[in-house]
Amino acid sequence: MKNESIKSRMVLQEIVSRILVSCVPSASRKNSFIINDVPSDMQVTTDEHMVATVFGTLLNAVITHTENTCIRVSAKFYGRVVVLHLKEAHTLNSSSFATTLRQIQQLAEKVGGTVSISNNAGEATTIVFSFLNNLTAAA
Repeated sequence: MKNESIKSRMVLQEIVSRILVSCVPSASRKNSFIINDVPSDMQVTTDEHMVATVFGTLLNAVITHTENTCIRVSAKFYGRVVVLHLKEAHTLNSSSFATTLRQIQQLAEKVGGTVSISNNAGEATTIVFSFLNNLTAAA
C-alpha cells in the first residue's frame, strides 16, 4: 500500500550528496572515492525515505565489494522513469555482490523500482537503480 502523503518533491542531487557524505569514511578505508554527477536541477517526486534507503544500501554494498576505485553516481530521466547509475572502474567482486543485489532488488521493488548490473571483463561495472517519478503527487 502506497502512502501518498510521504511523497514529496526533492532535488535528487541533495539526497545523493547526503548519502555520499555518510559513505566517505568507508570509501576512504577502501582507498576509493565517490563523485556525484547528478544534475543539480533534477527534481523527482517519490518516497524520499525509500529512495534514500535503496540508494544508500546499494552504494554501501558497492563500497564493501570494491577497493581502490572511483565510484561515479549520475542520473537521467527516461520519460517518467528516473535512472540512477553507479559506475565503478572494474574492481567490483561480482560473485559476492550478487547475494547483496538480490536483497537490494527487494527493497527497490517496494518503491516500484528495479536494480540491475552490467559489466564486461576488464571494463567498468554499472549498477542501475530505476524508479518511477510520480509527478502527480506534488503540487
